[in-house]
Amino acid sequence: NTSMNLKEDKKAYAIMGCAMRVHRILGDGFLESAYGDALEVEFARNGIPYVREDDLRVFYDGVPLKTHYRADFTCFDRQYIVELKAIKNLTRVEWAQVVHSMRATRTPYGLLLNFGRPQFQYDTFDKGSLPKIFRRQRRSGGNFLQMKTTQRKGDRKAAEESRSKAER
Repeated sequence: NTSMNLKEDKKAYAIMGCAMRVHRILGDGFLESAYGDALEVEFARNGIPYVREDDLRVFYDGVPLKTHYRADFTCFDRQYIVELKAIKNLTRVEWAQVVHSMRATRTPYGLLLNFGRPQFQYDTFDKGSLPKIFRRQRRSGGNFLQMKTTQRKGDRKAAEESRSKAER
């Protein structure tokens, strides 16, 4: 299983509650920045410690690099990376962004929140299960990352369309 159990993880549950409230009030159709502003209000109202557009140092083989990664939010003293999207569907590109940023910055948990649909879409990531998520494969002379993930109802069709486009 690639995701954390939200009901057992009280901090992730609190973050998700704020995100769901933002989506319930604003709905879909705004730019990502509007959702970020609203989420910042919710975090403050709910006493969730956060940093918006947090610069995180990237590590390579244990060595800190000059390069930094900017997360949309980090919460609870950088234990959680929270990435916001306002797009039609989450794809492997967005999943890979969160996973690689978690690995590179040594952040244990990630939440990927998509406000760009009528129904709120999200994925959660636990660093402890990341090695099981991605595997390298060779295909027609190139490498690509393939993700194993569970699909929610309603997302299957979108995932199949995304998969068929990726295979073309």
